[in-house]
Amino acid sequence: MINIQRILVPTDFSEPGKHALKYAIAFAQQFGAVVDVLHVMEPIPPGMMMTYIAMEEIRDHSRGEVKTALKELEPLWEEAGLEVDEVIVEGYPFVEIVKHARESNADLIVMGTHGHGAIKHALLGSVAERTVRKAPCPVLTVRHSDHEFVHP
Repeated sequence: MINIQRILVPTDFSEPGKHALKYAIAFAQQFGAVVDVLHVMEPIPPGMMMTYIAMEEIRDHSRGEVKTALKELEPLWEEAGLEVDEVIVEGYPFVEIVKHARESNADLIVMGTHGHGAIKHALLGSVAERTVRKAPCPVLTVRHSDHEFVHP
């Protein structure tokens, strides 16, 4: 039998990310799992000419915006009565997602994917694709919002 105790949901607060969170909540309710909602703040590029103080102000401001965005998602899991750990880290998204999945012993990663075209994908790569290749556990990618769960 499959035993899912911890589900990791990386989010960039996009619509696909919010939709993936809904899937994760449904799985968490089904299995009695804990959910980690993870947001990765990308580092400030080293080539930018800034003082240390300016960089810290930008980080603090960004962290505040992330906390606000997480607060807006809270009703989704509070309605479901779920235990959710909110995690904010700085780094490169797929690296931090895989790292957190390992460290938290996640049983499943549920993440949205934007479904960019071939050219944009070739230039930018895909966080979801890299995560699928490197993750220590199964990864469910959620792309379209036109398929919803049907509750009897």
